[in-house]
Amino acid sequence: MNTTSANHTEPPAFVRANRPHELARVLRRKRRLRAGVVQLLGAVVALGLAFLIPQIPIGFEISTSRVIQMLIAVGAATVAFIGVVYSLLFLVVQFGSTTFTPRLNLFRDDPVVWRTFAFYTAVVVYSLTASLVIGQDEKTSGAVPIVAFVAVLTSIVLYRRLTTGAFNSIQLASALAQVARRGREVIDGLYTLDAPGSDAQDRPARASDASPAGTPPQEIRWPHTSAVLQVIDVPRVLHAAEQAKAEVDFKLGSGDLIAEDAIVAIATGQADPELEQVVVRALTVGDERTYEQDPLFAIRVLADIALRALSPAVNDPTTAVQALDAIDGLLRALATRQLSVGQIAGSDGTIRVRLVLPTWDEYIAVALDEIIALRYVSPNVSARIRRLLDELTALAPPSRRPALDARRLAIRDPDDQRPLDPAT
Repeated sequence: MNTTSANHTEPPAFVRANRPHELARVLRRKRRLRAGVVQLLGAVVALGLAFLIPQIPIGFEISTSRVIQMLIAVGAATVAFIGVVYSLLFLVVQFGSTTFTPRLNLFRDDPVVWRTFAFYTAVVVYSLTASLVIGQDEKTSGAVPIVAFVAVLTSIVLYRRLTTGAFNSIQLASALAQVARRGREVIDGLYTLDAPGSDAQDRPARASDASPAGTPPQEIRWPHTSAVLQVIDVPRVLHAAEQAKAEVDFKLGSGDLIAEDAIVAIATGQADPELEQVVVRALTVGDERTYEQDPLFAIRVLADIALRALSPAVNDPTTAVQALDAIDGLLRALATRQLSVGQIAGSDGTIRVRLVLPTWDEYIAVALDEIIALRYVSPNVSARIRRLLDELTALAPPSRRPALDARRLAIRDPDDQRPLDPAT
């Protein structure tokens, strides 16, 4: 392995820019409460309030029988309300999936959906429990119905937010904007340096130390059933690699399918039996790709929307052009960023973790190749692709222009005999 000195006083620029605390937003496992935990927490809080609120005097009391009637009515109505609302929302989500792409899971994965359900559950628990708690008293503190009234008003506000999000998810412009925003968040968090001015600067740096002689590489395999890799907790892997004085070279990236017993990483350096367990535990998997650490996923979704719009069954080139507009925004951001950020250094500047991240050619291929390969492409779509390529050529450094030139040749009008711009 080629090496450089490990005793340098200052790490290379790409190392300084990619320390884990600066990439934490996209390279760490984000701690989120699961939907079931949030719903359980809401029910527990509501249960506690049902016992606590009747003990709070606020200056007036109400007949217990009237309060119980109101609480039971609120609880029963909320149960029916939950069934109606979420049944309609499921139809809305299904409509969006079949119209755009099955991978358009923006509204389904929105935390407001299951947090709202958790609040509705809490309203039911509070109403029914409070009616039992105050059942032995003739008079009840006015705080009990006031809390129920506030909960009903809050439920209406949440319902409005829920329906607004559902309707936005089936509007083309809103859906495209949301996908583009998710993709831009990952790009801005992951690629923090400007694109290099030369090929030499754009190449990844080499590791700063070599594996000890005679130490065989350690294959780290996936011990579970096949799943999609969603998140890699890079700081956790980096810490373990530093402790073991090893280098972890991932063979799969976020969005890839991990087959059972497949090699997910190669560890070189000093042998450490615990390193494999740490790496496996640092991987979050699921049934499908997510936006969290997958900068290519947003472009994949936008390209799928364009492809479906251009299918003979739909034949909607205007939608394809709008999807290309969103793709253009993401590619413009990528064209001006340094993409070789997959090597993460430890505190001493030594490369300890290598990630699999998309290259410029892969971004362009996913965004355009399938659309260009269609037997019939609308003139409007062809013109939009050519304009996209021309504008990216003006932004991208010279090392990235051949990929754009290849697509420009593939999308050219056969009757167009003009030569390519010599500057490219």
